[in-house]
Amino acid sequence: MRNVSVTLLAVCMAVGACKTDKLNNPVPEDTGEKYHTLADPEKILKESNANVLIGAAVSATQLAEVGSAYRETVKKQYNCITAENDMKMNALNTSKYVWNFAAKSTIPQFAKEFGFSRIHGHVLVWHRALPAHVTDVKTANASNTQKRDTLLNMMRRHINKTVAYYTNNFKNSSGQPLLKSWDVVNEAYDDAGVLRTGNGTEGSIWMNYIGESYIETAFRYARQAANASNNPDLKLFYNDYGHEYSVAKRNAIYNKVNELKAMTEGGKSIIDGVAMQMHIRYNTSKANVEAAILKMKQTGLKVFIAELDINLRSATEQTANTVLSASEIATREILQKQLYKDVADAYTNIVPVNQRWGITLWNVGDGDSAWGDGARACLYDLTYFRKTNFYYFFDGLKIRL
Repeated sequence: MRNVSVTLLAVCMAVGACKTDKLNNPVPEDTGEKYHTLADPEKILKESNANVLIGAAVSATQLAEVGSAYRETVKKQYNCITAENDMKMNALNTSKYVWNFAAKSTIPQFAKEFGFSRIHGHVLVWHRALPAHVTDVKTANASNTQKRDTLLNMMRRHINKTVAYYTNNFKNSSGQPLLKSWDVVNEAYDDAGVLRTGNGTEGSIWMNYIGESYIETAFRYARQAANASNNPDLKLFYNDYGHEYSVAKRNAIYNKVNELKAMTEGGKSIIDGVAMQMHIRYNTSKANVEAAILKMKQTGLKVFIAELDINLRSATEQTANTVLSASEIATREILQKQLYKDVADAYTNIVPVNQRWGITLWNVGDGDSAWGDGARACLYDLTYFRKTNFYYFFDGLKIRL
């Protein structure tokens, strides 16, 4: 490789036309097979495809660090953002009649200041990340009917206040709400395609006391709140994971969203789209990804890849926090980078422009990844330097508009 580099350097010096990478090795022009240099500042994700908005799930703490590589990367690369944790119920509705909106405004204020196209709200109703006043309902001295009514009141209040606050307080330069979509219900189904029940961490208090109708009710409350806030164009999503590995779950989601699609509030459908998390692994097959996207496209709703990352570890290795060997990392990274390209390619190939809501990456770099830096799941490394994943993903987005 060194001899090749020396030869290229001589040619570059002669013609004065070659770029160099971070090690000062010359980079040949792109002829045929692409050469991905990790020093190309010209590729900007949000400019890769005019018909696909590209977002990131972000941390308010890191975003507040003015001048940091994290903050500058988010500003430069993405045109929409999702709050990783700041818009969950336990972050906002800290006690029964108290909402913590002012303290959780870093992310929407950032999006407003730097002209982002959209904020995606995550999440209104979930079985996790609940404040104590909700979980305490389980042990309250009350009948199940009273508990049901209490939970419905809490759900309605939270949805009404949250949708109204973000609609009214963060507008773009045209005076339109910057928060254009919400995950209304998150992860209602287990991997077998069965609605979550039980009192464990993966059980749903909403399902336990309200029943399956809690999903429809949440969407009705959200549409009512949007209409009351004069935000009729707010897009409402059902969000879940596992479409690519569980046919039973995929079919259950498909059936439920089609059921919701037929329901209206104020003359509008109570659901607009399906958010596919797409937390996948390096060895997930392209065929499985395509099957998942195709099934959701067939609903006729907006299709949003909402939380994309690609973990280098298996589920067992992730749980055990296994440290991979250098050779294993190198082998898996070959599959990982190709899969990033395949996901982008599949999305633009399968989902027509009028059904796209974009692709959001879950976290920015390996250092802020929800899975820990050992998963090496992101487009950027620990120092927010672009990995080869970035270029493959970029190329996948460029294949077609």
